[in-house]
This record gives sequence, C-alpha cells and structure tokens, in this order.
Amino acid sequence: MSSGNQGPFLESAVSASGIMKLRAILNDIRQHADFASHHRERLVAADIAFLAHGASARDGHIGDDKFHTSFEEFRQGTSDKGIQELLKLKMRRLVLDQAAALDQATGSTTLVIHMPGALPPGSPSRPEHIKAYVYVPKAVLMEIESKGLPNPVPGIVQSVIKGLGVPTASRYDRARKKVWKTSRRPVLPVPRALPRLEGMPMPIPDGSSRYLFYGQAEAFFHNAGSYLTAVNPDGNEPDEDIYDTILRSASSTTLSSDVD
Repeated sequence: MSSGNQGPFLESAVSASGIMKLRAILNDIRQHADFASHHRERLVAADIAFLAHGASARDGHIGDDKFHTSFEEFRQGTSDKGIQELLKLKMRRLVLDQAAALDQATGSTTLVIHMPGALPPGSPSRPEHIKAYVYVPKAVLMEIESKGLPNPVPGIVQSVIKGLGVPTASRYDRARKKVWKTSRRPVLPVPRALPRLEGMPMPIPDGSSRYLFYGQAEAFFHNAGSYLTAVNPDGNEPDEDIYDTILRSASSTTLSSDVD
C-alpha cells in the first residue's frame, strides 16, 4: 500500500493497542474529519479485508470447469474493466502486506506465490507464459546468504509454476469457454514467451519483499530432432542484433506492464 497517505493517527505495525486506537477513531469519526483523506489507501485495504474475511474457510469444491460463485459476483459488481484490474492489484498487495505484517510481528517466514489464471489471449497453458507474484521476507534470504547457501526461492517458484500454475491456467481456460460461449472463436497468434531470467529477480519496488517471476519452459529433449531444432518459434535464426535487443529488454527483470 502507498505510503503517501500516511497521517498522524496510526501506527504502522500491527498490535492490540494499535487496533484499539484505530477503533477509538472510527467510533468517533466525526471528530477526525481528515482521517479518510489521510488514510484512503489503508481504508480501501480494510474494506477488502472486511469483505474477504473467512474466504479460505468457504473454499469448498465448486465443480469441474466452473468458477467460484465469487468470480461472477466480482465481475457483476465491478463492470468497469479498468476498475477490475485496479481491484485485483489492491487485493494482491493486501495479501502480500498481510503476510509481511505476520512475519514482522512474529519472526516467522511466509512464502506467497500468486499466479493469475487468466493468460494473455492466445497463450498456451505452459510455464513460459505464466507469471508469479511472490513475497518472501528479506530476513530469511539474508540468513541463507550469510551461511553461503544457495537461494532456494527461484527453484521453488519455478516448481510451483509448473505444478500449480499450469493446471490453474488450463482450468481457467476451460471454465472461461463455458462462461463466455461463442459460436465461432477466431484463432489468435501465440504471444511471445516471457523473457527467461535466471535466479532471483530484483524486488519491485526497490527495498521491498515483492518479486515478479516469469515461468521457464521445460528444458527436456526427448529426441535429436527436438534438441537440434531452433528455439525461435518463427523458424528463422535471429541475428545478433535481435539477441542483443532481447537481452536488453530482459535486463530490468520485468516487463513495463508488470510494474505494480
């Protein structure tokens, strides 16, 4: 959540005293006319948390190739596509912030890996087309680094993308076809795979514990033909200038459209 809306009322850490101070303000909100303007981002997050309370306890079986009832409620209650994307962003940030607050308050480690089910139109349900939004506390990464051990997070995330992200995208696509039935669907070109970036990406924003990972294609070759075939999907060998362009575009560890 943005720090630009911080006012004089609230502490930044979670505690019982902080909750009671907030409740005292909200119980007498008329005496704090500027509270909402100072803390708009926090209040939006609180609204989302209020509506989301208990959702994990209501996550039973929903049937094959169907969306949860909340999926349709979200779409009907948020008809503007731009507001839909903004609300998804705020929900995702709230999950990451809650995980960070839990770890900071208790000295624990929580790993959050969120993978959208909806892929760009025409994308196959393969790892190299799937993104993962990740939170992991910096303290545990520094502990691992201080002992000279390899960072396990990139491997864990790639494994989760392959093991959970792919079936998530596949299931979403099947359910989508049932919800948005059309008599004839145009064949769309397959989008370019996400850049292949090795290791741990830089946090977004700098100094945070939020990371964006891109899934990587399976590196298995079952025969000589698949091993020797060029990886370029167009079938043409790109020249060095194109390789340089790809490397430069991937060097920032993220695409411009992915920056939160």
